[in-house]
Amino acid sequence: MRRAFAIAGLGALLPGLFYGQSSAAAPAFEVGSVKVSNSMDYRGSFHIEDGRISMQNYSMIGIVQYAYHVNFDRIAGPNWIFDQYYDIDATFAPTSDGEAVRLMTQKLLADRFKLSLHHDQSPTPVYALVVGKKGPKLKPASEDGRPRFEMKGLQFTCQYPKTTLAEFAEEIPHWLSQHWLAYPVVDHTGIQGEYDISLTFTWTNHAEDTVDPPGLSLFDALDEQLGLKLEQRKVPFDRIVIDHIERVPVAN
Repeated sequence: MRRAFAIAGLGALLPGLFYGQSSAAAPAFEVGSVKVSNSMDYRGSFHIEDGRISMQNYSMIGIVQYAYHVNFDRIAGPNWIFDQYYDIDATFAPTSDGEAVRLMTQKLLADRFKLSLHHDQSPTPVYALVVGKKGPKLKPASEDGRPRFEMKGLQFTCQYPKTTLAEFAEEIPHWLSQHWLAYPVVDHTGIQGEYDISLTFTWTNHAEDTVDPPGLSLFDALDEQLGLKLEQRKVPFDRIVIDHIERVPVAN
């Protein structure tokens, strides 16, 4: 079975900065090869090293996410971008910084896939992270560290040292398929500061699903372990909207 979405790496991605960049003005890769992937493997790979970028068996949603530096839940477009995969190999000057490489990827998408998009902040359904009825159960931050993740069967544990609730909220959609968690997550707790956050739950499709084997759903775990909950709301939400994109790229 093909994966629904390839996670390029766990960690919050910042809002996009380059919505208005024109294809003509953007820097370009020196050489670029783009092909529809024929792999049936659910795994994809992403590497940037020594003046070369490689995305193998990578979903279009993942490519756009990288190019515009946004979470996948901030991208609106045709359904096929989640399950159409590509192989991209391109070269650039080794002295190019990360921002330049993203701009090159944007130009590649515009030139080879005829991508056009716009910036939008209209009211959108979201899951709002709010404080539960019994109040928050948060541990003050101790020291810096890297996020840690562990999967045992269907039980998933994530640990985020020294993080804000806004950063934590942005991470939540990465844990589940976009078909399981229907909306983006935004922090509406009003709680400031940094905390050491640990959460363990059992993977399940929806809030109303029965968890088998028995365990805590994401929604129940947030309430019991952190004193937080997710509520469906409709609020202005910053995102990019794909106006046009070709499924088959211009030939190499």
